[in-house]
Amino acid sequence: MEFKNDQNAGINTINEKDNKAPIISKSLEDIINKDDIINFIASAFYSIIHNNKLMKKKQFRGANEPFYSKNIPVLNLNKFLIRIVKYTEIENNTLIVAYLYIMKLIKKENFVLGINNVYRLLLGSVVLAKKVLEDMNLYNSYYCNIGGISNGELNLIEYSLFTRIDFNVNLKMEDVNKVYDEIFNGLPQSRLIEIFQEKDINNNSDNKNSTNINKEDSKKEDNKNENINNKES
Repeated sequence: MEFKNDQNAGINTINEKDNKAPIISKSLEDIINKDDIINFIASAFYSIIHNNKLMKKKQFRGANEPFYSKNIPVLNLNKFLIRIVKYTEIENNTLIVAYLYIMKLIKKENFVLGINNVYRLLLGSVVLAKKVLEDMNLYNSYYCNIGGISNGELNLIEYSLFTRIDFNVNLKMEDVNKVYDEIFNGLPQSRLIEIFQEKDINNNSDNKNSTNINKEDSKKEDNKNENINNKES
């Protein structure tokens, strides 16, 4: 699968091109839930912000930096992401792509992620990712109510992110699958146990259904043979 954006036409599309993702990644896509993704993104960004503080890197601020805000939301990153997910009904892959846009910005221009810019970046990347990947989209004014910023601010955030990653919103499914792998590898033991228990329950349920079907087929076959014998006698 390749995620593409038609910049000239202004139309966002998804082209099914590469459907040969590793089986392990496909299964992870099925078992990783939004809470897992939220915890991963929040933890990853907190770690980056902490390291930037230790290295005394300064967040850029000024008229040309729409991501920066003096006012920090009272919600922590986990709760802020939960709020975004709740009110946008964003798909799992789209949420991961939004995370990858920010990572792309960080790598491209050594962007200094900090507590004063991460919230606006998250909201802007979600808006951009949803427009690229999902058919049902919301007005920017709706996202403004979620993030507590003005429509003009959000438009500038979205446009700035779009241009600063060189309009390159194309992502392959393998990029998303790598994040699924990272998420899975970082899951706590309690969550892993939960996943494997769910898998065992599903397997037992499938086996039980298969046994019932076999029994039903056997019963039908016995009745069929009995009818044939009765006719012959």
